[in-house]
Amino acid sequence: MRLSQLLKSFSDRDSQIILAHLLGLKSSELYLAQDRELEEETVKGFYRLMEERRKGVPAAYLIGEWECLGRVFKLREGILVPRPETEILIEKVLKLLPEKGEVSGYEIGLGSGCISVNLLAERENLKMWACDVNPDAVELSLENAELHGVRDRLMALVGRDFEPVKGKKFSFVVSNPPYIPEAAWRNLPPEVKMEAKEALIGGERGYEFYERIAPQLSEYITDRGFAAFEIGHDQAQIVKELLGRESFKVNIYKDYSGQDRVAIAWKY
Repeated sequence: MRLSQLLKSFSDRDSQIILAHLLGLKSSELYLAQDRELEEETVKGFYRLMEERRKGVPAAYLIGEWECLGRVFKLREGILVPRPETEILIEKVLKLLPEKGEVSGYEIGLGSGCISVNLLAERENLKMWACDVNPDAVELSLENAELHGVRDRLMALVGRDFEPVKGKKFSFVVSNPPYIPEAAWRNLPPEVKMEAKEALIGGERGYEFYERIAPQLSEYITDRGFAAFEIGHDQAQIVKELLGRESFKVNIYKDYSGQDRVAIAWKY
């Protein structure tokens, strides 16, 4: 079977990512190789994975990796899959980081490591500390740091919030925390429910993380430091209020669909 025949039947993004993975190609390279004859085992493997995909298994778990800002990250079941919204958070943080001088950051909720590793890869003068309550996530993030050549600048720790770094101060704090309300869990797509619930559900109201973190922020960032958070599309006002009570000025940035998605806070 030729690649072009499969591409006619499977034109969606996930199918093409799975197919490209099996062929050792990037998704963008598939159409350049559409005259390629596929081995029978490759075709069988593709249909087998697509059957799992139809059952709701995320494509990222099927191929064991996913891309974030052009870098490929290893993934395992139960670890949050990187999304385009988080790329916006990373890009906003990068714009605030100088390229010279020592810079230190702390990430809460490490997951696959896509935030810390991307930041480290883009700023050689940066050192990151990061935590996650899931030991598997910490282990995976270190594998990804090794993969991208930044392992020596990432200190990944098992723990919650600021517990692992008591007494330290950082140039910035960053997090893509759980921010979905508990009641929304039942309506999430089956494939999303296969990801770690604790990485998605923020509590009864969804914004409990920000309530917990806001009063502590000043202790952990330097005088000219900042905090950057991914937020729910309807949480901009409450996040601004929570951080404003602690004397932080907050700017809100939208995602690609025009929804509020990133909050950047500075002390004033």
